[in-house]
Formats: sequence, structure tokens, C-alpha cells
Amino acid sequence: MAIYALSDLHLSFNKPVSLFDIDPENDIEKPMDVFGWDRHYERIRDQWLARVSPEDTVLIPGDISWAMKLDTARYDFEWINQLPGKKVMSPGNHCYYAQSKKKVREALPEGMEWIDADYTTVEGLVVAGTRGWTLPGDRFYNEEEDRKIYERQVGRLRIALELAAREQPDREKMVMLHFPPLTRSAIESGFMDVMKEFGVTLCIYGHMHGKAAEEAIQGTVDGIELKLVACDALNFCPVKIR
Repeated sequence: MAIYALSDLHLSFNKPVSLFDIDPENDIEKPMDVFGWDRHYERIRDQWLARVSPEDTVLIPGDISWAMKLDTARYDFEWINQLPGKKVMSPGNHCYYAQSKKKVREALPEGMEWIDADYTTVEGLVVAGTRGWTLPGDRFYNEEEDRKIYERQVGRLRIALELAAREQPDREKMVMLHFPPLTRSAIESGFMDVMKEFGVTLCIYGHMHGKAAEEAIQGTVDGIELKLVACDALNFCPVKIR
């Protein structure tokens, strides 16, 4: 029973579709071909089926669907649900449908979980999650626009880990963020501080693509293993993390 991770699926089905019967011209709302992701859903499907068993879990930290509304996002959730394994998901910056954690959870098929400022347990491991945000010092950071959101997201990670520490004090803890907790131009962050405080051993994240992904900080930093799991950075293949 393994744990895999893969983020930034960027699905956009506009109707219920099966795993193998997809018409790109009529079933896809926002094709990713313009980014070089030709039929990327087929690549995800094939590599997922080749690696993940029904007993495994796949963590999906954000940007799962392009849908603006939850009713449309359901098509993407239902497609993912046809793939083997339990799925644990958390929000990304493009998850506009995720205004209510309660409503998202009610919309999910059985066997799929949504965490945001809270945690779940997978194979005896605590998995805490929140979206994250652009970091102070990063080249894309705007103090006026981003400071409040950044601090709120750091606080939401703290809420999740405080709850986990209180209820599961002896379990190993990992975190799933959408935004990276460090970048080449932001070499410290509140996310890292909170994770160090609570003894987190692993943090997976997405969001970084193309040139940014090549510059992603990965490996062990201050005792925390950092791992980029954005879809295209992994050749659309779920990566085993435990």
C-alpha cells in the first residue's frame, strides 16, 4: 500500500466521460495543447494505471480542474475517481470552484478526500494541507496584494498542524501545498518555519512549470524533504513518495 503524488492535473471535462472514450473536440473545455500538454489526460491515465493499485493513495495538491463552478468540476472529479486508489486533494490557485470546503466534500465521489487547513491520515502518516501562496521575496510577490493572503495561508497551515499534533502526536507528519514553500528568490518562509516547528518530514508541492520547475528547490532543507510533484515536471506520472 504505497503513497503517490501528482499535482496540476488541469482537467477540464465539460460532461461525464470515461477513461478511454474522450473526444478532445467536444469533451474538453480548455485544451492544454497550447502548453505542449497534448492529450495530457491520456498520459496521466496510462501512467497512473501502470503504477497505482486500488490499495494505494494518490495525493493531489491543487490545480485539479479548470472549472469555475463546482457543478462542472464534478466531471473532472468523476474522471479521476475512475482511476485506481484513494485520492486526497487540496486546493490550488486555479481551484475557483473551491469556495466552500463543505460543498466540495459533498460533491466528491466516495473514496476521494479534500483537505484544506486540516489533515487526514494515510498509511499511519499525518497529511496536512492548505494552498500556500506567493512568498515574500519571490519575484512575483507584490507586498500590497499578497501579504494578507500569504499570512492567512501560513496561519491555515498552523491550524492544520496544531490539530494534527493534538490528535495524532506520535505520527510522522507531512504537508501538501500547492505553492512551493521556498524558491530561489525567497529562501525562507513562514511555511517552512511552521513545518520545522511541528517536525514535518516531507512537503510536496506543485504550481511550478517549465523554466520555474527546473529551478525548483528540492531535496532536504532544514530536515524537511521538499518534492515538486507538478504534472509536467514528472512527465505526467504519479511519483511514489512512501
